[in-house]
Amino acid sequence: MKKTILTAVCVLALGGCAGMSHSSGPSQSTIARQRLKQADLAVKTTRAKGALWLTTPHELGLARKAAAHGHYAQAIKAADIVLTQCRVAQRQAASNAHAKPYYP
Repeated sequence: MKKTILTAVCVLALGGCAGMSHSSGPSQSTIARQRLKQADLAVKTTRAKGALWLTTPHELGLARKAAAHGHYAQAIKAADIVLTQCRVAQRQAASNAHAKPYYP
């Protein structure tokens, strides 16, 4: 009898929590879409400055492919890599703009 009551209480408690959502923020698909837009804009800006690295468009393609297949965590990670590469490439181009040859 005690086991039946305990089982019923556990089932009711778990059943009541089943419909609850654990996240109150935006979904991963929304975040992935936003990051892909940011990455596209960063690639266009970096390409216009002539500082785009060779691997960056490939990484952007991987991000788009992951988002298309529904792997939003991978898409966000790849888009973050694209954003970082664009940021670093722009800094590198700015620091190399007035570089002079070094002759020891």
